[in-house]
Amino acid sequence: MEKSVERTQRTVIRLSFGILLGIILLVAAIWGGHDLYLRWQEKRLVRRATSDIERGNERDASLAARSILNMKPNSASAARIMAQLAERVGERAALDWRRKAVQSDPNSVDDALALVRCAVQFNDLATAERTLAGVSENARNSAPYHEAAARFAQAKHEDAKAEAEWSEAVRLRPDDTSFHLQLATLRLHSNDPQGRAQGEAALNALRVDPAQRSAATRTLIGAGLERHDDLQRLMELARELQSYPEATWNDRFVYLDFLHDLKDPKFTDYLTELEKAAPSKPSSLAALLSWMTKNNLNLLALDYAKSLPPESLQNWPVPLAMADAYVRLRDWPKLEASTTKANWGRFESLRHAYLARALREQQKAVGAEHEWGAAVKDATNSESLVLLIQPVSEWGWEKETTDLLWALSKHPEKQNDALVALYQHYAKSGDTQGLYRVLLRLSELDPTNLNVQNNLAQVSLLLNANPEVARRAAADVYHKAPTNPAYMTTYAYSLLTQGNAKEALRIMSSLNESQLNDATISAYYGIFLAANGDEKARAYLDFGKKANLLPEEKGLIDKAYASLNSRSRAH
Repeated sequence: MEKSVERTQRTVIRLSFGILLGIILLVAAIWGGHDLYLRWQEKRLVRRATSDIERGNERDASLAARSILNMKPNSASAARIMAQLAERVGERAALDWRRKAVQSDPNSVDDALALVRCAVQFNDLATAERTLAGVSENARNSAPYHEAAARFAQAKHEDAKAEAEWSEAVRLRPDDTSFHLQLATLRLHSNDPQGRAQGEAALNALRVDPAQRSAATRTLIGAGLERHDDLQRLMELARELQSYPEATWNDRFVYLDFLHDLKDPKFTDYLTELEKAAPSKPSSLAALLSWMTKNNLNLLALDYAKSLPPESLQNWPVPLAMADAYVRLRDWPKLEASTTKANWGRFESLRHAYLARALREQQKAVGAEHEWGAAVKDATNSESLVLLIQPVSEWGWEKETTDLLWALSKHPEKQNDALVALYQHYAKSGDTQGLYRVLLRLSELDPTNLNVQNNLAQVSLLLNANPEVARRAAADVYHKAPTNPAYMTTYAYSLLTQGNAKEALRIMSSLNESQLNDATISAYYGIFLAANGDEKARAYLDFGKKANLLPEEKGLIDKAYASLNSRSRAH
């Protein structure tokens, strides 16, 4: 009996253990199968997205990548696709996607180098330098590494280093003609005549390569225009460029520009040829209408538009090109009529802005204010703000432009560009308070940027805003780069504000004549000389007045002249 019970218990235990093991194996199989399914789906969607990108179907590529991220948020493949799409349209979000790819696959040298190239594209040189320095020694003897290093060197305007890096990339991968193109382009813009000749010869040689001929020809045309080369020869290059099967509409407009500027008899026939081809694609039609408008052929553009089927004028971005034509012609009733009941889809903010312009020009102030408010309200993201800023700034609407730039500065992916634009605006208009406001924001974003810290210290001292903090910042920047003329000037001025005119002049005395040929530096040197009673100040002050000075700086010059005149009368 006892043996029977023991056998039964052993059987139950074995059965329970077998069931438990079976459950574990089943769960493992299900989990493994799910993992295999996810990997299969990821590979499938990556292939689809890659194919969509090659065909120019960015929308479906983005949808495929986002589907991957929904299943697998840490997918490096999906992050790469999203980064590539953002880079194509110039969206700074590409940097975040490149960082995500590196975090998801930290051992990937390709992802690290892609991050470097992306950082250079968006002028984030700190990220580029840090990432480049983190690449292992073993991976540095490769053409892609030297390519990334060359792009970083070019961004820092270190052309000699960039040439060395491109040369090494060419040596390691001689069959990659894209490296030859970059090296030749760099040499073409060299100050050395022999280097320029080498670059031009290499680019002409690349014009027989189907993969590089378009880029090489565009580069030669661009450099030729900069050097004011023979236009007939450049037009021949443009004629050849537009004949390539891979030529873009912009390439065709380059040729059209030459025909138009040189009053070539072929202009009318070629324009007619483009007019026949353009309606097949809304972007091409809009580009042609815009070209006509920018070249003061507005009436011709409107006559051409009248010959087209009405439905072809409704497809974006054609309505925008038509609106620009009405603006150029100052036909405000037509602009009002074309924008009042239209629907520009996700570009409604632009429609409201153009309608506001039409109403404002017709002295319909209340309606114009209402439409402008709607335009600002509809500009909810950085893309719409950038699109809105472009025409508004061209119209000379300064207040509206600065308001939009401040709104854009709240978007991380565009804040640096917005603040730089604001800085340039306030500097040009002599708005010291505006400069101070911008510099405070730039300083918060990058406390290590010596140029920003120096300029903030200078403007703070001019406004007497937190002067003690400004003096400490000026001294800190100067001691980090004591030979920089701008930093020397700010530090010397900080000493002058403390009544130490002799030390201020001593600091500036090490500047050479070439450095003093900068009108702004000359102005401050004159101010320091005057503060020490030196009549030589007048020549430097006279030259310094030619600089684009802030009102407070002009006041310092006037004070310096008054001090010199007072001393002269006393003697």
